[in-house]
Amino acid sequence: MQPHSQASKAKLTLLFVVVTLLLCLGNHTLPLIDRDEPRFAEASREMLQSGDWIVPRFNNAPRYDKPPLIYWMHAGCYRLLGDNAFAARLPAVLCTAATAVLLALWGGRLASPVIGFQSALIYTLCVQSFVHGRAAVADPPMVLFSVLAAWVGWEWLRKPGSRALALAFWTSLALGFLAKGPIAWIPLGMVGWAFWKNRRTQPAPGPVAWILGLSFTLALVALWGIPALLHTRGEFAAVGLGKHVVNRSLISMEGHGAKNLFGYLATLPFYFLTVFPSFAPWSFWLPAALRAHWQKRTPDTSYLLSGIILTFAIFTLSRTKLPHYTLPAFPYLALLLALWWKEARPALLWRKTTVITIAVFTLVPLSVFPIVKALSATESLLPLLHKNLRAESAVALVDYREPSLIWSLRSKITGYPEYITEAGVKEWLAQPGPRICILSAETAAKIGAGPSIAEAQGWNLAKGKRLTLVALSSEH
Repeated sequence: MQPHSQASKAKLTLLFVVVTLLLCLGNHTLPLIDRDEPRFAEASREMLQSGDWIVPRFNNAPRYDKPPLIYWMHAGCYRLLGDNAFAARLPAVLCTAATAVLLALWGGRLASPVIGFQSALIYTLCVQSFVHGRAAVADPPMVLFSVLAAWVGWEWLRKPGSRALALAFWTSLALGFLAKGPIAWIPLGMVGWAFWKNRRTQPAPGPVAWILGLSFTLALVALWGIPALLHTRGEFAAVGLGKHVVNRSLISMEGHGAKNLFGYLATLPFYFLTVFPSFAPWSFWLPAALRAHWQKRTPDTSYLLSGIILTFAIFTLSRTKLPHYTLPAFPYLALLLALWWKEARPALLWRKTTVITIAVFTLVPLSVFPIVKALSATESLLPLLHKNLRAESAVALVDYREPSLIWSLRSKITGYPEYITEAGVKEWLAQPGPRICILSAETAAKIGAGPSIAEAQGWNLAKGKRLTLVALSSEH
């Protein structure tokens, strides 16, 4: 790693600012969608409110899905900006912008500053980064620290005796694990393979050094992990690693993936197909670039290819499949594409593609995000309840229990929404105190619930289903 001139630092700062501004566009108008965004955001709010920085909770129930780093980041942003959608998405934006800067630096070391900035923009200006680069989930910090580990590992290969590089490598792996678990350790395979491949031509750390390094990484993780395991009596590991790592690899979870062997075999090409829309618009040139690099492999391109191969192999063999799972490979794809572009395609084509993509990525948040908000059933219902919903109100959810609704309700009430069955609605409303029950109009008609205080039509954005929501009150 070499010092950079003031002009270079200014360009890197500008890159960080531009990417941040681009990914912040419209984030205040787009409600937290899908199910993961509001789960992460609400768990972070509850962490901040409770002061328990070890075990995240969603709707006052333990949430063992992911390690704590993303929750800590969200909580920090909430302290500065309040608990809102913009603040919940800010860590993802900042991590993506930081990843772009890392790629600019790494690409500059691989080839030239121009290649570095091209790779940074290619990564930022692809569909998957447009979506997850602003999403309130754990992927962006995981990718950031995974790329940092891969780059530091690449430098370590050139200076195997450097203790500073070794320390940075093992620390980055620990932070990546704290962001999203073992998937952040793909660079461990990249560096280990490269050292083994070059073992006859260059010195390499011995087994003791690897054991000490991995022990240091595990020790850093254990600073949080041991208190979490003790506090939950081992449940955090059983669910976080057992269910969300092992089980996702062996069985289809939450409807994402095939349920039988035939379906599993049929979905093996899944990521080789989804990479085209995910990496668009750059995926148009990706096959030619990868083919050229494979045919003329160098130590540097082989290193990047190993990260891509490991990522795609792990998730191709996994039973649970989602398009964004291969996002950790996208920084390496961006670097390889930028390296190939200089010799294979005109710079004017790259500039035109970049300008058009920036224009699209600017227009979509400004024009589409407000429409999405208007279509949301949750966002349509909540304004109608402002006169009835008080801080001390008890709220029950029947058949519409989306995390987005819980996130929105928790900004208005001090308690936690309850889950009740349709058979218990009338009895629940009859209890003392201000009470509001939210359910679908279909269920309300089925149980003969009587007049409502609010009714709103909209979409369940997580399921892509249109419905009418009804709110019943004990004070009506």
